[in-house]
Amino acid sequence: MTSAPKLQPIQTRLVMLQTGMRAPMGIKVFGPDLESIEKVGFELEKQLKHVEGVNGMSVFADRVVGKPYLEMEIDRDAIARYGISIKSLQSVLSSAIGGMQLTTTVEGRERFPVRLRYAREYRDNPEDLKKILIPAAGGAQIPLGELVEINYIRGPQLIKSENTFLVGYVIFDKKEGFAEIDVVENAQEYLNEKLESGEFVLPAGVSYVFTGNYENQIRATKRLMIVVPVSLMIIFLILYFQFRSVISTSLIFTGIIVALSGGFIMLWFYGQTWFLDFSLAGMNFRDLFQVQTINLSVAVWVGFIALFGVATDDGVLISTYIKQLQDKKPAKSVKEVRELIIEAGSKRVRPAIMTTATTIIALLPVLTSTGKGSDIMIPMAIPLFGGMTIEVLTMLVVPVLYSMWQESKVKKELKKLKE
Repeated sequence: MTSAPKLQPIQTRLVMLQTGMRAPMGIKVFGPDLESIEKVGFELEKQLKHVEGVNGMSVFADRVVGKPYLEMEIDRDAIARYGISIKSLQSVLSSAIGGMQLTTTVEGRERFPVRLRYAREYRDNPEDLKKILIPAAGGAQIPLGELVEINYIRGPQLIKSENTFLVGYVIFDKKEGFAEIDVVENAQEYLNEKLESGEFVLPAGVSYVFTGNYENQIRATKRLMIVVPVSLMIIFLILYFQFRSVISTSLIFTGIIVALSGGFIMLWFYGQTWFLDFSLAGMNFRDLFQVQTINLSVAVWVGFIALFGVATDDGVLISTYIKQLQDKKPAKSVKEVRELIIEAGSKRVRPAIMTTATTIIALLPVLTSTGKGSDIMIPMAIPLFGGMTIEVLTMLVVPVLYSMWQESKVKKELKKLKE
């Protein structure tokens, strides 16, 4: 039994395809020989148990060396004395002990190999192996014990290699409430401190690298650093082509900032123990909405990107109506500007509320979903839900900013006329 992370069979397959190990996180130790790899692995196992966020019971280093092997060392002088070649001796050993396939039997659609070797009672211990007869020149039969020296040795349990180097694994898992990438960063920082202080020493030729699912997070983060700005830029350009004004587009763009704050507030709510901690009709709402700490995963950022796309709806709705009213009756004073803004804002309250409400209501089945895919969909929906809930404030923010902009324009025009 090992203390390796507990995984289900299908989950284990997926994890092994992603990381090459039977754990979501681990360290690959590269070295010139198995003994040094095992030694470093044991030291890493000892050090990792003290890292913040690492589940100490899950840390386990591969036992690379320790399997007993039966080694036969050929006495070259003895076989030369009997006129036996090394090739002929090894051929007899491989067939008598290991077994040699002679043919294949056919049973309907099935095929079975037919092997030839000594019966088990003649090869199941070293003393019996010494009695195996080896044919020599002239027809003599020489016991194997006179030709080889049989010894027990400790050898590798499994030999793994990667990038032309021998490799051993040190696997571990995180505690609840910690993100994988944070745990790996803590472990890297801790081991670097130990290396600098001399408490942990790497032998010559031995190196190690962290591996695991967190690598997907790092790759995704690098992509998101490009995707998120590009998405915001595209949204800005689409709005600009509609309104043909940088200032007007910027005012509408404030809806994204408001919605972004709402998304983070909702993520914070999900990490609080008191949030939705009540029951109705025997149903606990924390269980219904699966309230728990949500880390900033790729799914969460995908939810934010989707939020950016819909967060400007109310701003576009109000700005378009303000523009239409201005075209019909241009405002020539501050008072007229404010009256126009109040009229436009009050008449767009119901459409804006309906636009936001339909989005929020559509997200409720996703937030309460269970089963396959829910672990991805729920983190995506949380920023959308929180952002669209707070985004209602756009009905107040955009008209006020729009009024300030138009008032400043009117004041400048009046000032020019007086001059």
